[in-house]
Amino acid sequence: MAIKVEELCSRLGYHFQDPTLLREALTHKSCPFDDDGRPLPSNERLEFLGDSVLGLVVSELLMERFPDLDEGGLSKIRASLVNEAGLNRMALKVGLGEFLILGKGEDLTGGRDKPSLLSDAMEAVFAGIYLDSRSSEGLQAIRQVIRKLMEHQLPETPDDFVSRDFKSELQEKTQQSLNKPATYFLLEETGPDHQKEFVMSVMIDECELGRGSGPSKKLAGQAAARKALEYLREYPEVLQSSKS
Repeated sequence: MAIKVEELCSRLGYHFQDPTLLREALTHKSCPFDDDGRPLPSNERLEFLGDSVLGLVVSELLMERFPDLDEGGLSKIRASLVNEAGLNRMALKVGLGEFLILGKGEDLTGGRDKPSLLSDAMEAVFAGIYLDSRSSEGLQAIRQVIRKLMEHQLPETPDDFVSRDFKSELQEKTQQSLNKPATYFLLEETGPDHQKEFVMSVMIDECELGRGSGPSKKLAGQAAARKALEYLREYPEVLQSSKS
C-alpha cells in the first residue's frame, strides 16, 4: 500500500507525518480486519471531525472572498458547497475510490464508485490532514488542500451561487444511481407578465422528488432540484426502490 499512499498524497498535495491517519481515513467499516486478522479502525470518527473541519475552512474562505455578504448569504453558499455532491466531486478529482480499503462485499458491489462512501472518506481524509498538521501548521495545510480541491466550485461573485446548479447535481446523482434522467414539469404559472411566478416539479418515472417556485422557469427548476436533493439525502432508499 505504500506506493499507493504516496500517489494519493501527491494528488492531495500533502504528505502525512503519521501514515496511520491516512490509512484510517481510507478504511470503510466493511473492512474490520487487516490481512493478519488484526482489527482496523474505520473512518467514521474521522468523518465526524472532517465535517466540522471542512465547514470551518470553507466558512473562512467565503468570508475572505465576500467581505460584504451577510451571514444568511454566506450560509447558503456554504451549504451549496459542503454536501455530498461537492465532496464527491472532490473525491473524484483525486481518484479517491481506488485507494479505499473496503470489505470484499462492498468492493464487489461497486463501493469505490458510491458517492456516499466517497464523500464520507473525503471528509475523513480532511480530518486526517488536520490532525497530522495542526501542531506545526494550524489550519494552513488543510486550508491549502481544500482550497486546491474546491477552486472550481467556489463562486467568483455571490450571484454565481445560482450557477452551483442543483439541476446538474441531481442529474449526476440519478444517472449514477439509476441511469435515468430527472424530468421537469411546469405545474403552475401565475401573476402578471412583469411579476410571474412559476412552480416546477421534478420526477423520476412517476415518483415526484420535489417541487419549487421562482420568478422564472429556470429558477423554479433549480428550487425543485434543491428540494429533491434534500429529500434524497433524507430518504436515500427512494433511489433503490426506483431501480426495480
